[in-house]
Amino acid sequence: MTDALKERQWVDDFPLHRSACEGVTELLSKLLDSGFSVNQLDSDHWAPIHYACWYGKVEATRILIEKGKCNPNLLNGQLSSPLHFAAGGGRAEIVQLLLQHPEIDRHIVDQQGRTALQVCEENKQNDWETTVQLLNDALNKPYEKVRIYRTDGSYRAVELRHGNNTTVQQIMEGMRLSPETQQYFTIWICSENLSLQLKPYHKSLQHLRDWPEIVAELTSLDPHLEKPQLFLRRDVRLPLETEKKVDDPLAILILFDEARSSLLKGLYPCPDSQLITLAGLLLQIIYGNYESKKHKQGFLNEENLKCILPCTKLKSKAPHWINRILHEYKSLSSREGISKEMHHLQRLFLQICWEFPTYGAAFFTGQVYTKSSSSSHKVVKVYVGVNTKGLHLLNMETKALLISLKYGSLMWQLGEADAYFQIHSLENKMSLVVHTKQAGLIVKLLMKLSGQLSVNERNLTERHGYG
Repeated sequence: MTDALKERQWVDDFPLHRSACEGVTELLSKLLDSGFSVNQLDSDHWAPIHYACWYGKVEATRILIEKGKCNPNLLNGQLSSPLHFAAGGGRAEIVQLLLQHPEIDRHIVDQQGRTALQVCEENKQNDWETTVQLLNDALNKPYEKVRIYRTDGSYRAVELRHGNNTTVQQIMEGMRLSPETQQYFTIWICSENLSLQLKPYHKSLQHLRDWPEIVAELTSLDPHLEKPQLFLRRDVRLPLETEKKVDDPLAILILFDEARSSLLKGLYPCPDSQLITLAGLLLQIIYGNYESKKHKQGFLNEENLKCILPCTKLKSKAPHWINRILHEYKSLSSREGISKEMHHLQRLFLQICWEFPTYGAAFFTGQVYTKSSSSSHKVVKVYVGVNTKGLHLLNMETKALLISLKYGSLMWQLGEADAYFQIHSLENKMSLVVHTKQAGLIVKLLMKLSGQLSVNERNLTERHGYG
């Protein structure tokens, strides 16, 4: 094919690239309106923004970033970024535009390990001296920060040294946790009705930005009502045997806060006797030692009960349990041989929770169909809990445990178009179909936690990159 034909084909196949290259801003804007993707790579593996920066088209770059919402750190096939191209060409105005973007990675390196500053100083083109000054000034500016919350509502603001290229692993390092504490936790992205554990290489800011699309893909919820935040939470892959060795007070506190939150949400179905034991223990943790004059029956009002009992028990059980909870509280306060130090009490709380089938589970949502009569079916909304023990289904409304299957007694199969999955109990030959947009994620996590994730299965499910 002649060069002229190649050029003609490029113009026909990649009109957005051409308009960015030539700086035809009106056409560029129209093409974006008609749905052309700013992320599309041409036959040379360049995106439109790479051409705009290479040829110094300031307004085209601005339109691609502001209107097209183009990632300012988008790499071409040779791992060069827009900042590398603009800096290498001494395009000071474009460099300034890129550096003003809140998600820019000032430290980004190309395939040869060079920063934009190094490329600029090597090439010395056009307005390179001003460009060098801009890049040096940027490197000395304070970094944008992101809040990483804990279950108790507190947070730590972590510097984003690499803008939206900052990975989960880099954020974890920025949390400044001791190696002992860090082994128990990772970063989750959570909104009101969807929580996903991120992988170490995930770029959290990009997930925050893409959350409406993720919610739409994985649920039937209104994406605009799901406001995401980043959380430090227990790693669902953490072996329970490892956690049982925990003795660091900070790790115990964070694990305790998360376990308490799960208990109060009704996600730990267990015998009433254990709930009363935990309620008494929580009173000891919250209020200190029992005092007969102070902690009478009226002390456990509705607000106080919300802090120690699952939401499902507040109306049906709470009034009948008050005396039993206070007796448990009094007994614990006077019991000898039990340390009243906070982290010892919190660890005692965890010890009880470790025995629950759903402890440490990642929860997904779905629905199952049960026969309500010979001719009709009833839809039951469920939580699907997956942890290192197995798979567990909870009735979403009542929080009753419908089924709990351990690895080894459980088989599963992913349904067509990842719209459902089927589970089989090897013990009683029971089969159940769970309909959920999260089926692919659930099956991938089951394979991972049961040790069944082969290379082929990993490749097949890589598009569901959570957990």
